[in-house]
Amino acid sequence: MRHSRQRVAFALAAFAGWLAPGSALSHNARAVRITLGAAVVEVAAGRETTPLISRPASGGEVTVTFLAQRRGRQVPRIVSDVTGWGEHTDGTFDFNAGRMTRVGRTDWYSLQAKVAPRARIEYLVAYGATDYRLDPHNPRRVAGPQFGGVSASEFVTPGYVPPPEFTDRPISPAGLITDATVESRVLGGPCPLIVYTPSAYREDGNYPVAVFLDSRAGQVSRVLDWVIAHEAIEPIVAVFVVPQPRDPEAGATPPVSAFVTDELLPWLASRYAVTRSAEKRAILGISYEAKDALDRRRHRFDRRVRPPGPADPRPEDRPCRHRCPCPSSSPSRASGHPGGPVRPGEPRDGTRAATGACRCR
Repeated sequence: MRHSRQRVAFALAAFAGWLAPGSALSHNARAVRITLGAAVVEVAAGRETTPLISRPASGGEVTVTFLAQRRGRQVPRIVSDVTGWGEHTDGTFDFNAGRMTRVGRTDWYSLQAKVAPRARIEYLVAYGATDYRLDPHNPRRVAGPQFGGVSASEFVTPGYVPPPEFTDRPISPAGLITDATVESRVLGGPCPLIVYTPSAYREDGNYPVAVFLDSRAGQVSRVLDWVIAHEAIEPIVAVFVVPQPRDPEAGATPPVSAFVTDELLPWLASRYAVTRSAEKRAILGISYEAKDALDRRRHRFDRRVRPPGPADPRPEDRPCRHRCPCPSSSPSRASGHPGGPVRPGEPRDGTRAATGACRCR
């Protein structure tokens, strides 16, 4: 057994050496098969985690090797920043992107990619057009639905330093995040959203506005608290929204752009002390939503928002800023609480009654 472990350790050492550019094994196909096979044995036995990361090359790049098992007849793919997620600029998808190569005669597959140093990369293992899974052999996870996001596996390359916004203690007092719903004519139905206000929010303020085409308010609000407290930016009001229809063509859909410009911004201005100046508004997107943000910017996002008119909701119908047991409107929660819109039928603890009468605790 001792000699067997020594052979495995030697094979893994050779594997790491092969990964490093310039290694004597780099062009030896037989050595590649041996070392990949040894790595599969270690991963399958739970003695090694994935992905495997090489020593940095002279330029700082590392070679990352993903390993995944086949599921039935489905050959796995790796979707991530290093494989492009299979997205094209026209909104279509390449379902062959990130396809893996079989390791010998096993049911394991591998994929290699060059990755920059000091990076944090998210990825998923895909087995079909809608079958995306976490890497079961990687214990690292990013924040998932409890923070309004999507669960994913992650890895970091040598030299990575987590941002202080997440390593420092959360700012106290924190900003407030409030769930709400906008009844949209252009979307043909309700659109849930989340509004962030800074901890020292004033009703007589004139706050800049940031529209995030994303629902991860729990994570982003912590960052906003940190940068505001450290005076990196002035206090702002932010709204997190993912308008429907949400499909590959959403970025170019005129009704969605009309919702943001003609309905969302006036709705926000009628309820919160925000600027109506285009120069003090921003629209932001993360990952694919960044393309949507550019499309929204092209659709008159920079025009001046009109003042609230007679058809706008009355001030007394604004979301309650306390925790009340009322049955309608939207709950208010402390920043950092798991994000995400309240769904129909879920409890609406901490809200204002439809009549505007607030029964606060």
